[in-house]
Amino acid sequence: MLLRPKAHLLLAHLAQHLDRVVPKAELMDAVWRNVHVSEDSLTQCVRELRKALGDTDAQLLRTVPGRGYLLHAGNTASASTQPSAQPSVAVLRLRNEGAEADTAFVDGFGEDIINGLARFRTVSVLARHSTFAAAAGDFPDWQAVGRQLNAQYLVDGRLRRDTDGVAVTVGLIDAASARQMWRDQFAAKGTDIFALQDEIAHQIVNRVVARIEDAGRSAAARKPPASLAAYDLFLQGVARLRGYTMDDNLAARMHFAAALEKDPAYAPALAYAALAEIIIHGYASAPADILHKAEDDAARAVTLDPEEPRCHRILALIQIYLRKFDGAEHAQKRSLELNPYDADMMAQTGFLRTIRGRPMDGLAWIERAMRINPMHPPWYHFDRATALYSLGEYREAAACLGRLPTLTPWTLAKLAACCAKAGDLETARGCIDRMRRTEPNFDPLHYALVGISYEHDADVAHLREGIALAMTVAS
Repeated sequence: MLLRPKAHLLLAHLAQHLDRVVPKAELMDAVWRNVHVSEDSLTQCVRELRKALGDTDAQLLRTVPGRGYLLHAGNTASASTQPSAQPSVAVLRLRNEGAEADTAFVDGFGEDIINGLARFRTVSVLARHSTFAAAAGDFPDWQAVGRQLNAQYLVDGRLRRDTDGVAVTVGLIDAASARQMWRDQFAAKGTDIFALQDEIAHQIVNRVVARIEDAGRSAAARKPPASLAAYDLFLQGVARLRGYTMDDNLAARMHFAAALEKDPAYAPALAYAALAEIIIHGYASAPADILHKAEDDAARAVTLDPEEPRCHRILALIQIYLRKFDGAEHAQKRSLELNPYDADMMAQTGFLRTIRGRPMDGLAWIERAMRINPMHPPWYHFDRATALYSLGEYREAAACLGRLPTLTPWTLAKLAACCAKAGDLETARGCIDRMRRTEPNFDPLHYALVGISYEHDADVAHLREGIALAMTVAS
């Protein structure tokens, strides 16, 4: 059977993402780029493909309700393969509370949110032509809207534009319960209104993604372990990884392994499993075979899903630990191209710029990430402290480290170096004493050589100088 061009394009895109649930919006963008068509066109192409493939029972080209389609790779995956159940979200048309002439501007802002959410690949985002047609009204029945769009979460809001700037109110609603999960106001004033508007869109997208992921983790925690999908297990693993204790790291590794048992082709789980492994073994000071195996696994994750930005980000981080700086730069660039909204990637970019000898540039990246994601994980403070120490801003660096929830022996040594260089010798002495009580055999001067991935010897010497000063005071 000869396929029509659109059906051929659909098959090609699905084949590039075997065993991954591809959202309908992504498929429509790939096949009907810049052309507005209904989902009926996609459904017709799917029927045509199934007929051509002899897939009468829809086991090869599977429909995943509320999410999209999955082209199964047949015997290449284990029988236990289970698609990861990502949540679906619809961004409703923002209400224009300004002049009628601003309607296009308001719609464009809403499209920015849709595009930003889609970049994260952690949620299935409904296409604009579906969601903008759904009228929420002044007194919306959120449950009805959710059923109409087949969406678990709804993003709703309003925007006013005037001569001074823009004001935006945005909220996230759980469609099933009609519960408002989050709502906030954002405002921008100034001459460069479009740059400020872009930063507001970045903030909104990061907050929405974080809230949805938090809700997913809470829901997964209430389910029986046997019923958890790969996505649920993955979310639990990421949450445990951000606990920073050894028990948390070991539990995270277990969750990622369980996710891969259910879905061997789930690229983010493979990449994060590699990250958990090197964290357990000491980051950059991990044995060479662990680092190289982690790099191989992260590279395989990139191959499995080359459009997943988190896989590129983790590959970059592992290459930083291996001191493959040019490779890390390339992987970071690719990650940012795929998702310029990812605050974590911005912060990691700042860290790489810092350890490559460009701390001022690095600090700018990290501080932008903090503005965009005010609910950021604690490691942002560590990366910012690294940049500030390189710039000689020792007191501010010490303040950043003091915001960390857990102070490891290495963090205590680094805090002691900041305090010693700032002239606060009493605090420096206390940090070294605490470090020695926590881990008596830990040698921070040696760790600064083998565990920190500075590119230039001068930066290593600068750090060791501060640690040596603190240790001398504590002797």
